[in-house]
Amino acid sequence: MTPYQNRLNEITARVAGDMKIRNFAQATIDAYTYHIDRFADFLGATEVVDATPEHVRSFQLHLIERRKFGWSSFNQAVLRLANRSLRETG
Repeated sequence: MTPYQNRLNEITARVAGDMKIRNFAQATIDAYTYHIDRFADFLGATEVVDATPEHVRSFQLHLIERRKFGWSSFNQAVLRLANRSLRETG
């Protein structure tokens, strides 16, 4: 994973800032923002804040079927996505 500073956009900057305020570790910030950024890439033209439950479901299927994520990686990606991007920016 690359440091979140290398992939800053509106969403990752917001999430990273909120996490810094809460004194999250750098590695945790990197992991959360990495998965949010991957979701944003998957969405394409749709903004993360406009994502629907169906977008999240499609992303989950993408991780399992195309990316061949194991359960540990899948859970990490999905939980971080749900806990941070959708709740914090909505």
